[in-house]
Amino acid sequence: MKKLGMVMLNIVLIVWFIIALFTTACLLSYNDFRVTTFGNYSLVIVDSDELEPDYQEGSLLLVKKNGNSKINVDDKIFYYNTSKDNDTTIYTDVITKKDDINKAESTFTLSDNQKVSSEFVLGTTKSTTVLPYLGTALGILTSKWGFMFIIIFPTLFMTLYELLMIIELFRSDSDEDEEDNKNERRDKKKE
Repeated sequence: MKKLGMVMLNIVLIVWFIIALFTTACLLSYNDFRVTTFGNYSLVIVDSDELEPDYQEGSLLLVKKNGNSKINVDDKIFYYNTSKDNDTTIYTDVITKKDDINKAESTFTLSDNQKVSSEFVLGTTKSTTVLPYLGTALGILTSKWGFMFIIIFPTLFMTLYELLMIIELFRSDSDEDEEDNKNERRDKKKE
């Protein structure tokens, strides 16, 4: 029974460690718009109703970055829109016109005649994978308070626990050494 408890504890610690590493990697991989980006993929947390009804709040969108040559008129895209107070929101809209500036840059005209540079485009909705409910979990983990209570505090607790175990080990070793020395002295007196 004790062995089963240790196995379960090890499994929980391994899962927690994987979550801690993934969360830290997500935070370290923020781009200029506070969106996690791994290579050609962006992790978009749907945390408002801006993307509804196509995408439900609490979902995690895995958006693949498309090159400019793969984005065409009539494609629906995800794009960043930054307001005056530097608050970035992600929207979707359909491209009505595409103007190629050079091989790396294009300007897209959207259905409401708004123009968006390709540097603000995440990708198309066709190349997006939706993971329901995972956006809420990732949002909690990457928030200030979530990271502190789920990652930082347990790490500190485990570090302190290990430190106390090491100190206890040294104490028990020194107590045993002291007891052995007393026994040797007693044995020498008897002789």
